[in-house]
Amino acid sequence: MNKFSIFFFIVIYLLIKINNGQFIALTPETSIVATAINPIFRKYPSASSDNACNIEIRILIEVPVGISISGYKTSRSSIPFSIQSVQDNYYLFSNAQSTHTFGLISQVLTISTSDNFQQQYQLDTTCLDADTSKIRLDGVAKPISFLGFFIYYIQIGGLEPVGNFESMSCETASVQSSSFSDSYNYQVIITQTGDNITREYPIKIDFNSGKSFYFSLDSYFSFFDEKDLPTTHFETFFPSNILSSTSNFTQMSNGYDPLFTSTLNTKIMRPYQAINDVITVPLRGSKGNMTFIGIINSIYSGQLFNSSFITGNGTLTDSIIFTTKANVAPFPSFTYVSPSVQYSQSSTGAYFFSVSFNNSIGYPFSPFQYSYVSSFYEEWPFGFYYGTNSNFTNKVNFPRLINRSSYLYLSYQCLTLTSGVVLTVDPVTSSGTSPLLKSYNFTRITNMNYLLTLNIESIYGFKGIKIQYGIDEILSTYTLVAGTIYNGTFEFVVGLTELDRLIIYDFNLNSVNYDRGTKISLNPFIIYDTPQYLYYNYNFTNFIDISFLKNNLDLNYESDRYNIIYINSTEIPHDAPLKFIPLDIVSTPFQRGDSYSLIQIPFIYNTTSRLFECRFILPKNNMFGEIPFSISVGKNMLYSNGMMKETLVVNNTVLDFQGPIFSSFEKIGDGLEISTTGTIGWKFNITDDLNGFESGYIKVMGSVDSSTYHFDFTIDDAIGGDKFNCQFEILINVSQPCVSQKYRIVQISLYDTNKISSKFVLNGGTYSLLSPFINFLGEGVDITILPFTCTSSTMFDSKPTLLSFTPSKTIIDVGSPNRSISFDFSIDPGANGIKRDQLPIVYLTTINTEVSKCYSTLISYNPNSAVYNCSTELPLNFGYPGEIAFSIYGIVNNGGYFYGYSHQDIQMVKSLFLNTTVSDNIPVIISSDSYYSDDNGEIIIYGKAFSNVNLVSITYSDSGLSPNSATSTFFYGSSAIKISGIKKTEKLFKIKVSTSDGLISNEFSIQPIYFDRSLGPIPTQSPTATPTESPTATPTESPTESPTTSPTTSPTTSPTTSPTTSPTTSPTSSPTSSPTIPTITPIPTNAPQKCQGNPECGGKNQGYCSSTGCICYPPWIGITCSSQIIIVPQPSINTTNPQVEIPTTPTESNGQSSETSSEESQKMIFKSLISLVSLRELDFNNKEVNNHIFDQWIYTPINQFKNQYFTTISNTNITATLEWFNQSSSIQFANQNLTMSPSSIKYTIEITKYQFGSSLNQLQLVMAASLTSNSNDICSSNQFGNTSTGDDSNYLKIQIENHSLYGRFIKRAVIDKTVKSVNNVLLDSSLNIIDSSSSLQSYIGITIPFYGDSIIVDPDFSVLVDGESASDQDNSICTNKKSGLTTTQLAGIIVGCVGFAAITVIITAYFIVQKRKEMLLFKTINNKMNDLNNGK
Repeated sequence: MNKFSIFFFIVIYLLIKINNGQFIALTPETSIVATAINPIFRKYPSASSDNACNIEIRILIEVPVGISISGYKTSRSSIPFSIQSVQDNYYLFSNAQSTHTFGLISQVLTISTSDNFQQQYQLDTTCLDADTSKIRLDGVAKPISFLGFFIYYIQIGGLEPVGNFESMSCETASVQSSSFSDSYNYQVIITQTGDNITREYPIKIDFNSGKSFYFSLDSYFSFFDEKDLPTTHFETFFPSNILSSTSNFTQMSNGYDPLFTSTLNTKIMRPYQAINDVITVPLRGSKGNMTFIGIINSIYSGQLFNSSFITGNGTLTDSIIFTTKANVAPFPSFTYVSPSVQYSQSSTGAYFFSVSFNNSIGYPFSPFQYSYVSSFYEEWPFGFYYGTNSNFTNKVNFPRLINRSSYLYLSYQCLTLTSGVVLTVDPVTSSGTSPLLKSYNFTRITNMNYLLTLNIESIYGFKGIKIQYGIDEILSTYTLVAGTIYNGTFEFVVGLTELDRLIIYDFNLNSVNYDRGTKISLNPFIIYDTPQYLYYNYNFTNFIDISFLKNNLDLNYESDRYNIIYINSTEIPHDAPLKFIPLDIVSTPFQRGDSYSLIQIPFIYNTTSRLFECRFILPKNNMFGEIPFSISVGKNMLYSNGMMKETLVVNNTVLDFQGPIFSSFEKIGDGLEISTTGTIGWKFNITDDLNGFESGYIKVMGSVDSSTYHFDFTIDDAIGGDKFNCQFEILINVSQPCVSQKYRIVQISLYDTNKISSKFVLNGGTYSLLSPFINFLGEGVDITILPFTCTSSTMFDSKPTLLSFTPSKTIIDVGSPNRSISFDFSIDPGANGIKRDQLPIVYLTTINTEVSKCYSTLISYNPNSAVYNCSTELPLNFGYPGEIAFSIYGIVNNGGYFYGYSHQDIQMVKSLFLNTTVSDNIPVIISSDSYYSDDNGEIIIYGKAFSNVNLVSITYSDSGLSPNSATSTFFYGSSAIKISGIKKTEKLFKIKVSTSDGLISNEFSIQPIYFDRSLGPIPTQSPTATPTESPTATPTESPTESPTTSPTTSPTTSPTTSPTTSPTTSPTSSPTSSPTIPTITPIPTNAPQKCQGNPECGGKNQGYCSSTGCICYPPWIGITCSSQIIIVPQPSINTTNPQVEIPTTPTESNGQSSETSSEESQKMIFKSLISLVSLRELDFNNKEVNNHIFDQWIYTPINQFKNQYFTTISNTNITATLEWFNQSSSIQFANQNLTMSPSSIKYTIEITKYQFGSSLNQLQLVMAASLTSNSNDICSSNQFGNTSTGDDSNYLKIQIENHSLYGRFIKRAVIDKTVKSVNNVLLDSSLNIIDSSSSLQSYIGITIPFYGDSIIVDPDFSVLVDGESASDQDNSICTNKKSGLTTTQLAGIIVGCVGFAAITVIITAYFIVQKRKEMLLFKTINNKMNDLNNGK
């Protein structure tokens, strides 16, 4: 081997060491280019005890057009190395090591092509083995108590900084990664047991090969003074005799066990107390006198059972055994006899099926779950076709799928029971072609909501999407913004935290899944990924400086319930999806077994206070002590902990966590014999000592015929008492003819004024702690049953005859605001007549297994005819596309039988159909953001078909407010509108929208949430370094003065003064209404920049530092916020060509023309010139193929501020529209919201179809920008780079002395009616430029990829005055400029450079190879992969 070869391999070895030996080409890439896609080369196993890692590296390989890969292999034959997909001349490979052993594994990957070329790469991956001798515990945060668990955050050191173990193997606790890498990187969840509740809790974490790491955590209870721990307790039992050996307790229903309460003198909210290892639940009381409730389990019917009860007594515990005996109510059985599926076809050709079964054991009054295309729950009478409760036939009807790739099953399950039936429903034909996702795009609406735009092709029509694991519903409410359901662009409004998986469905239920990282296209390279902030690298330390507007609360005062939580962080992006989740026991009644949804309130960044803020309302009569909460941080959940500057504390309150209960319960007409008529029912008292009773619901059903009675009542319906102790009665009239049976209560729901419930569900099994019958457990279920006897009672089967059935329409537009439909039908009651108080229900069912109910009213009745009518409004997109099936259930005769009519039965009376259509152009308002009574008049509404809306109307229920129109609107595609101009109100108001072609939406009601802001000033902090805002937001306001005092509970570090200089202008108009344009590829975002300037970002009054660089307050601009926009008169119109000359005189620091400057400076004049030069065609190597010089233009004035120029080159039309902005304005271009500065000029250039020489070629629009001065003894400089303001653009700044011409070049364009990225390049090195101290010219090329029909680009320019002279710039050109260096210094630099050159040659040799690789790959796939990585 010669010396050069040895030298070469030494250099390669050094470079491998520098790059951690991860993935490099072993020989220079000439025709093959390979790139590892988002790789992780070094990692720990998923769990600490695992002996191997799972490492998969995906590699994108490009070969020349016309060449294919003929072979591939790895030097490690045991490692799978395979092709995942191929598109054109791109190949995606997978190197999957599911059992990567510890240490380094090095592979040589060999790729062979059809032209006999061979390329080799080295791939190095490492599975890290933890060295337990170096592991240490660096920190522990004070824990919180939540749901009977204790949650700690700990920091484990001594591990390599490559990401955490997902979980630590531990038998005594759950140790999971906290998803924070900077500190407190693990979350430990434990339950405390043992005799001494204040002792340390030992933790042992297991690693592979028997290694372990030991440490201890201080007990949760050790953080309290011993005097605050309970020392006494007193128990009360329900029923009171349950501990007696003679007790004969019987459950009211299966699962309703005996209860007990325990009263303690505790001064901590969560003392140690458990029965059978289940933590008791706080019920009522205050600090020092709290009552808890628990369940005494009944496991063995009729046998003695010992329950272990442990309760804290100081630092020790008392252990007590409860011995009980209970008769367990049997769980009802249920059978499905002769289940079957039948198929039918309507006269219109639509297909239907029905599923039926028989039952002869009995109906247990439980709902059924139906699962086919989707799932839903329905109670009696749906499907009850014929019979009595003890012997009946059940039959349901649905439209049938025509095509399906595989068999679909109908699951039919009686809830609360273990039995169910699954039946195969055959499709008419089979087909399995899945829909195709061609592109996607996310557009931010709020921090939590995004507009998801999908471009989809589907043979059977696009149905909808699923976007969250475990959610059965297919989202089918979308806006079709272009094309058809078979090949179109669709918009959805989606929640950011639900986007890990995207599943796309067609109308035949064929689907395709896209998880994060799933390939969509190789050319251009597109993978599915979520918006970057969902998996942003958040740090634990970002969430330490937390404070509250009010703290140490007294909830006996209404005002203390209204609060604001603040996060003070300079590193969290302003668009971060942060949510506040209160975890007080009233907001999260998990332990009571009640259903609930987490309250999740988004944070909003306040540009005035420089804090993240979230308003919340703490429920009254709540827990005392430290109120647990969590902050949702992207995909992470951070619980409150001792490291936070403030935790939320309630000092004074009285807890009421018990729902309303019965204090008396009496039967009316128990065992009544009815010869003509009679009345039966119940009379009861409801007590709720603190919150007071608000509303209730009781459902009663007949034991023979399932006659159903619904009783809804509120405190206003009470026949005596007040909300703390009120009396009610519910009555049922019974008349002959009738059958003897029992009416029984099957469901109860009672609510107090704090929405705390008590519930009873027959055979429900999960509501023991919620039972309103806590005072009557000893009386058993008998108090809920009312038997009565009908004289001459005879069961009589006489099915009524359906005489007529008429829908109000046969075609319904389920995409419009008006989706109402009504039905008229009549029945011959039959010989025995029907119960008039049992009103049948018309059910509408769809191919999507949806159901909609139409509740009827009785219009007239005689022995021969009962006439009914019902009206309902169908859900949006209900049943589309296809027909809807009808059925009628709930007819009960006087002889104890119930009946129904299936879809086939109705068709036999009259051939009917109800078909569905969807209008895509009629606006529909579906939802809105929450609106608080103290909001600033802005709200975002969501819906569909908003693109042509030109009027938003607002009406108020407050009689003192007159209707008005929105003062401004901002559109997010066609699916959301941000509106302004809502008047201050605490009462309900309504919004509707109208389009330019006269279409009107539904009227949408919004009830403001009352929020009391009279609590004190909001803490204010001066704008020090803060993170980036969203690309659509710019600071529009900076206070000249903040409150001189802050609330005593607000952040103590918040300065009391703000910037003393306010922006002189702010946007005065909303962005123009514009629908979102489809986006083919991910659009590039600018990489984070280091903040520059002295002072940094111009100082606190001119800008602040963010994670992307300096963010400037208007009118300041630039990467250092030291340039100021100059307000100048509108320039003269050039009627020859689109060239703009902007003359400028010297200015003061405020950007206005100077009236007091010296005579010499007044003579100095600056001229800015902007022009369109040419259109160049470039080949794939960026070599010029054609250059079309613009010379002749046709001028057309449009208005005072806008002019248009037209020219033609080679049959291609170029239209340039120049618009002058004399004030700050918001605009939208290519789905991007932009702010136009005052005195700026915007070029909108449209280019029609161009005849390319090759599909690999591209166009480059060349623009020239120059700045000249009439003075000679001055300096000039120029800059070109990325903006830092969040608009993801390039900027060009040409400066002479302290004046500049500033151009903004957006990195996106509208190409073939879709948004694509473009590349802006500085052409000064390849074109002839003017370069002197008093005159400077630059050329910018806007490089546009190959296209078909049209392109639109949109640069803009402003004139600036600079706080720094051009002479201060490193690249400045001056009339007389000396180096300022001595001869010795120059000599030293020269010698140093010669020494450094040797190293440079080596590095350059390597990087030439790398550059060739990058040029070939990135030019071909149009920078998409790199842009995607930057955007993550």
